[in-house]
Amino acid sequence: MAEGAAAAVRQRIERPRLVAAPRILRGALAAEEDPFAACLDPSRLRVVADASRLAPGQLADLAALAAAFGVRLVLCGGASAGGLPPEALAALAAEHDAPLLLPPGAPEPLPPPPEPGPAIGAITLHRIALPLRHLYVSAMYVRRAQPRVLVQIRLADGTEGWGEAPGGEEIARLAGALARSWLGRHPLGERAALRRAFARTAFDNRNGRNGLAAFAALDLAAWDASARLLGLPLAALLGHAAPPPPVPVAAPLPAAAPPAGAEDRASLARHMAEAGNAGRVAALAEEMADRHGIAAFKWKSTGQDPAWDEAAMSALRRRLGAAARLRHDPNGAFAPDEALEVAERLSPLALEFLEDPTDGLEAMARLSARIETPIATNMAILSAADLAARYRRGAGPQIVLGDIFYWGGIAGLRDMALVARRIGLTPALHSFYESAVATAANAHLAAALGLASPHPMDCGTPGLLADVVPEGVLRIEKGHLHAPAGPGLGLSPDPTLLRHLATAEPETIA
Repeated sequence: MAEGAAAAVRQRIERPRLVAAPRILRGALAAEEDPFAACLDPSRLRVVADASRLAPGQLADLAALAAAFGVRLVLCGGASAGGLPPEALAALAAEHDAPLLLPPGAPEPLPPPPEPGPAIGAITLHRIALPLRHLYVSAMYVRRAQPRVLVQIRLADGTEGWGEAPGGEEIARLAGALARSWLGRHPLGERAALRRAFARTAFDNRNGRNGLAAFAALDLAAWDASARLLGLPLAALLGHAAPPPPVPVAAPLPAAAPPAGAEDRASLARHMAEAGNAGRVAALAEEMADRHGIAAFKWKSTGQDPAWDEAAMSALRRRLGAAARLRHDPNGAFAPDEALEVAERLSPLALEFLEDPTDGLEAMARLSARIETPIATNMAILSAADLAARYRRGAGPQIVLGDIFYWGGIAGLRDMALVARRIGLTPALHSFYESAVATAANAHLAAALGLASPHPMDCGTPGLLADVVPEGVLRIEKGHLHAPAGPGLGLSPDPTLLRHLATAEPETIA
């Protein structure tokens, strides 16, 4: 599909469907010469932008920036000034939930006709556990399997869409409650309305990260169903002109690779007291590199012993060579002074970045002033307000790792990437051990949102012993993930595999 055709499809699909009509303001306020700079001005509470001077992508960028920095965005720019026709201007204002500024006496534009598409007829929740090839050890978890919740939306015409979330009981319960409120709604026509109904403001989400993850699962399924309904890849709904290309990936590695039976914390501590055992993790990484051509790895620290961390990362560098990209991630478990010690120990290894080396934005800001290695985070920047705080602080993580679960769906992740770039940060994709549903979605998001470079996206697929699709549907070759072609995500879970991995009976809400 050509770039112009993709843009036309995106406009046809999204613009008429965010709210019924924009709020109308009357007056003669002048549009800003540079509305982006005005959003970053701490003295401003409102920014007026002429929509006819902005490309659709720029307007999305501006709307996200205004929301992140607590500024009210108002749109103007009618046909009388050589700008957009009134109906097109109203559609843009509606899309970005911005008031429309009209001159006194000007007639209100008619809202575009709705194109709702088929409604949601049923939603099924599938609770599964993905078995891992090796014991996963980190500062937060020790486990052999990863629980997930898959969401299957069925539209009235039979079209299906799939979504996914982390699989805790609380998330499954929240997803079920949310699903009941989605029956009879239109994923194609009411996608943004459903998002606003979930949480108009951050305070409206009363269930924290679990609430965001539950919403993200349904949101992804709605996007997938919409794309399948239109016969388009998911990436096309986000403006990408072609199916997603192969995406470079970084594989997670456990803090330790103990022998069978040494799987409790006490046994792991004894295993990790011997620095020579660090070579077992390097052997695991080498096996992944040989099997999939992977050249980027994220090593998960327990955040307890800087000496073990140095031994493990040094073993990885020796075994994998100077060209391998290595990341160190203790999930914020080290105190700030300990994090500095670890960073200094690892400095000679030329790491790609340190991920959440300590806890909190302020601690990372202080640490960043003392070290050369870049800092990445998926724990300290989790909202638009955090992005604004990072900008005002002027120091801290340089790389923002995001996913649809922490950012509350596809639109939330898209807005994070737009704002991060605007304020000089680098957005990248965070992931864990996820099924083929979320992994395929990440490939589409990496392509459409420009998140595949400069940092390979996290991908736990090499560490899975089984998945919800047959082997080969998702391929990793030469360190790149190859997502299948086709409408939507390009894949659906295999019913037999889904039953084999199930930890509970499916729950259908109809």
